[in-house]
Amino acid sequence: MMLDRTIAAIVISAIAFITVYAITPTLIKTLEKRKLVVKDYNRIGGAMVARPGGPSILAGILASEIALYAFFSSIEVLAIILTTLLAFFVGLADDRKVLGGWFKPLALAATAIPIILLGAHGSHLDFPLFGSVNIPELYLALIIIMIPITGNTVNSIDVLNGVASGFMTIASFALTICLFIVHHYDIAIASLPLGFVSLAFYKYHKFPSKIFPGDSWSTHLRCNVWGNCHSGSCGNNCRSCFVASSDKLISISVKRKKNS
Repeated sequence: MMLDRTIAAIVISAIAFITVYAITPTLIKTLEKRKLVVKDYNRIGGAMVARPGGPSILAGILASEIALYAFFSSIEVLAIILTTLLAFFVGLADDRKVLGGWFKPLALAATAIPIILLGAHGSHLDFPLFGSVNIPELYLALIIIMIPITGNTVNSIDVLNGVASGFMTIASFALTICLFIVHHYDIAIASLPLGFVSLAFYKYHKFPSKIFPGDSWSTHLRCNVWGNCHSGSCGNNCRSCFVASSDKLISISVKRKKNS
């Protein structure tokens, strides 16, 4: 069984990385031809950069997660796929036309429906003083509330070329490690594509950027991360690990911005 998981991890990681690495240059050319570009204020004079990069990231995520589903046919993996896909469409709509202040959080909350309907979540919350507590209703509320919050977080730290993709690379691998530690092996493997698609995208997003991620990238990737946390049923342990790595990278980003 462990050998099967190892093979699956290698296969989906390769699919995730190669798909994004190969598709992104074509996406850049297509966006530039369609004049879907924005000004890069990080460069002197400001160059026009293609946007959004979400489609190539989605291709990598879906290709790898579908391959994983073929390996294990897990309900949790299916929930992650559906949540990611729904979040992508919300982000893509926001890229094309900025969504209203109330509509986007509501739409992102709706992306949690697959996790809830498929029952791909836990019901226990871990508290420092009380230990593990079984509160199913509170856990469902947490899923609905946290996905919109995390779905908008990456945009707030995308202050320099490569920061968002670098952030997601580090945080995603931290999540994978945490899931392995708490013995949620299937979901840990399912989280591997997050790190590898972000790493592949970083090649084109780092300074000087050739493409910007856009909302379609940040929303569906961040929702994918939180979907992995909830589907993994790993309680506060993996979420604390993820938040800690997030805070660390945010502080690094702020320091870089001050020094530039």
